[in-house]
Amino acid sequence: MSENSFTISHHNLLAEVDAHIFGNRKFILAQIQAGYWGDIQATAKKIAVKLLKETWNLPTLVKDKARVKELTTEIVNSLTEHLEHQEETIRVIATQSADVDLLKCEPQLKDVAKLPSAAVMFSSMEACTRKDLWQQDADGIAYLRHKAKTNFKNYIEHYISSPGDITLLPWNEAQQIIDKFGFTTAKLHLIFAAHAMTQERPWESQFNLKVSNIIQEFGWDRNHKKSKREKLREIATTAFALDCLLVKAVWIEGKNYKGQIIASAPVGRMWNVYVKPIGQYNLEGKIESPDDIYLTVQPGLWTRDFLNKAGATSRQALYQFGYLAKQVLAIDPYHNELALRLAIHLTLDSRVRKHGKYRVEELLEIALPKPAISKARSDYRKAYDLKQCWDSALVLLNKLNWQIEFDTLTYPEELRPESPQKNPKGYLETLLDAYICIKPPTPIPELLASGTTGRIKPSQSRTEKNSASNKCLTGDRVRKERKAKGWSQAQLAGFLGVSQKLISLIERGERPITQKLNQKICKLLEI
Repeated sequence: MSENSFTISHHNLLAEVDAHIFGNRKFILAQIQAGYWGDIQATAKKIAVKLLKETWNLPTLVKDKARVKELTTEIVNSLTEHLEHQEETIRVIATQSADVDLLKCEPQLKDVAKLPSAAVMFSSMEACTRKDLWQQDADGIAYLRHKAKTNFKNYIEHYISSPGDITLLPWNEAQQIIDKFGFTTAKLHLIFAAHAMTQERPWESQFNLKVSNIIQEFGWDRNHKKSKREKLREIATTAFALDCLLVKAVWIEGKNYKGQIIASAPVGRMWNVYVKPIGQYNLEGKIESPDDIYLTVQPGLWTRDFLNKAGATSRQALYQFGYLAKQVLAIDPYHNELALRLAIHLTLDSRVRKHGKYRVEELLEIALPKPAISKARSDYRKAYDLKQCWDSALVLLNKLNWQIEFDTLTYPEELRPESPQKNPKGYLETLLDAYICIKPPTPIPELLASGTTGRIKPSQSRTEKNSASNKCLTGDRVRKERKAKGWSQAQLAGFLGVSQKLISLIERGERPITQKLNQKICKLLEI
């Protein structure tokens, strides 16, 4: 193609984009679907320049602003039409199945819900709420690294990808997604994680969530400044951002070589999310004002290494969890950001640090950007603001029934919240060196101390017990049903809470099955 004869073929343009820059094509499609029109032109322009320089070998036309602008417009139009065609196809299927599949949603979280608390949860929370920790590597790729406090060889890294693939995005493109991270992203991440806890094998499962339920869990139903449409849209775009978050883990648990658990995960998505709006279609086939939005969520493969109950029992993976007080989701970061930051960290850390004792400076360093404390040390006004912010956070957590105790030796009365006394000279250093105990609301500390899940198993009726006990299993039947599930002996042993050797002996017919184990196997294998 020569420069003089250059024309845009509308018919072949999408094929060119698809063949040569597939990752960017998916990225811009997602931008169009989410309504990020401010970002779309910039991405389309990059595609136009790449087509001219690399695909069509017309580098001099890159300097022709009019040609580049024309091609950029055509790319946006072509991709928009393509997306509309996709949505029209999906609409027919979705309309037919809406009453059946989409309404099979998970219920709202209980007041206290189990929550994964492995290192990957700490790192992903940093990815959502600490934009200052994101960096770019030597190749220009955006990443965030979280190192273990004790074993520095252990680390977790997060990256940003475009939707549909796991191509790592460079800093300038990744920043468009990172800028959309924040406390809404963190809260939605907690909800996804809590629901993943209820799945037996989360890496092979998916679940549906109703966005109107999430609005209530966030406490947004009491906020009348935004319309329902705006609230639905915000959560949908937040889900889109979470879908772009990748994780890579290099993690070995345990110091003894024989007892080590390797929980290293390759690069993969934290969550795969599909957004389904429901409502009336206009003449153009679009839903302008959705009645509701459904999120189909599939947990990423990281759950196989960090949220694997059977694997933990057979020492092939980790299964670490704590408890989330649902009230945390309703803390408004606009009015008390520090309280929310503290609540999120303490929720995850309560499994490890059950006594809840912290040095004040330690908590502030975790919750706030790095310069916050150093600025407070050098500016008395910022020192005053920092203490006011800290006190307000403690007052709110106390109102929400968090258990707070001040260390009598290091935390003087005059520095405690709502004290009528003036701050003494040098109060900031005294405050930073003070110790405080903060624990989540009851019954979470009791559940953590007892090591129980807090779930009450429904008792079987006598008929059910007799029915299960009457099914006398053979080793061959156990092996057949286990393989039908696609489970290894170690996995079955993990789910049953027994050794792999026992399963092997049972399947070879060398060990009888007790009545109690017979019932458990029947229930687990659905015999």
